[in-house]
Amino acid sequence: MPTLNPSTASALHNYIDNATTGPNPTLPGVIVQVLDARGTELFKHISHDHTLKTMVSVHSCSKLIGAVTFMQLVDAGLATLDNPEIIDKYLPELANKKVLVGPKDTGDGTKEYVFEERKGDITARMLLDHTNGTGNTFFNTELRDFLGDSVATENEGTAYWDTLLKSPLLWQPGTKTNYGQGLDWLSVLVERLTNKSFEDNLRENLFNPLGIRHGGFRGEMGGSVVSSTPGVDFWPVGLRLPDGGFVSIPGFAEKKAEREDAWPKGGHHMQSVGTGLVLSVADLGRIYSILLPQNAGVDPITGTRILSAASAAEFAKVAHPVEIRNDSRNIPTANPVFLPYELQAPNVDPAGCFGLGSAIQGENRVLSDGRRGRSKGSVYWVGAANLAFWIDGEKGIVVVAAGNFFPFMDGKWVEFVERLEGAVYEGLQG
Repeated sequence: MPTLNPSTASALHNYIDNATTGPNPTLPGVIVQVLDARGTELFKHISHDHTLKTMVSVHSCSKLIGAVTFMQLVDAGLATLDNPEIIDKYLPELANKKVLVGPKDTGDGTKEYVFEERKGDITARMLLDHTNGTGNTFFNTELRDFLGDSVATENEGTAYWDTLLKSPLLWQPGTKTNYGQGLDWLSVLVERLTNKSFEDNLRENLFNPLGIRHGGFRGEMGGSVVSSTPGVDFWPVGLRLPDGGFVSIPGFAEKKAEREDAWPKGGHHMQSVGTGLVLSVADLGRIYSILLPQNAGVDPITGTRILSAASAAEFAKVAHPVEIRNDSRNIPTANPVFLPYELQAPNVDPAGCFGLGSAIQGENRVLSDGRRGRSKGSVYWVGAANLAFWIDGEKGIVVVAAGNFFPFMDGKWVEFVERLEGAVYEGLQG
């Protein structure tokens, strides 16, 4: 098992302290944890008054957890990755969508939208790896223009289901990778397969077996983990101001939204694992470590099998056809609190692809300063409030780092993660 050089650990502590303290900190705070495949902590650093159990809104880092929950249903024989019949049966609203091929100029200043019939099947795998043909209102201006004043962002738990129903396909399924609504639709699929809310699925099949006491959906998605759990330390998300300072966004994720027609009593879905969970860094690392090949679906702390070895292996499996493996993975922006995420940049992941609720590193990462980063085949992703994780099977480590502020992909945060990553790999021994 790997260890981290003590001098590297000391230097990292100093680096993080310098970035998060003083009159003009570069970052509002950071929680970092590095685990090995046994669940042993190689490194941690917690800024200010937080702990590894401090709850944060993990945004898109919940996508991988949603994928784990779905693969548990595959193991139980209740679902399938590649048979399109499951989509036709349980998601007829998606199966019946047409493909938007663009607006036609009518000559009078109005737009007439043109559609074509869907030509290929949609599978659950496509929902998980962003090839099912959908878009996303945060990152796709064409979809935002189409929805117009009726747009409701995928983050609004009382309205995201309305957005899914109104949104067309933007590409023929399987012809393009695009960061879209796939995990939102997967959430609906899981709820309909089980006739339970997604939070109940998580609690019964993942959280309880791992002994995770606190965790669930944000308030605007019908969850109450922040507002009604005594003693929970919740770190409100921050925002970098134009002058470089930071301000907390009060109330975000805390107030529980209620709907009389919410699933499963009604037909309105509120809980999307595309973005919506509140968890601690410690719990994230615990869940992610199950996917290390050394563990093959087993929790290293308790020995509890969470996934079959075959299902756990799916997460690092490159399944995209060659022609779309590295196609259109860059994430543009249609929202001022998000900056573009260039996955195909030379120092990020130019040869990678999307995986099940995550991305898969295509080659060993070479950082901007030339140092080595995460290994080829590492499973990784990022959260909107500047949270990053990666699962490096070659080295047998899991790294989770939470900055918990907007804008997404803030330049100082990107630089921080690179320097953290470079130091970790320089200091790994064994």
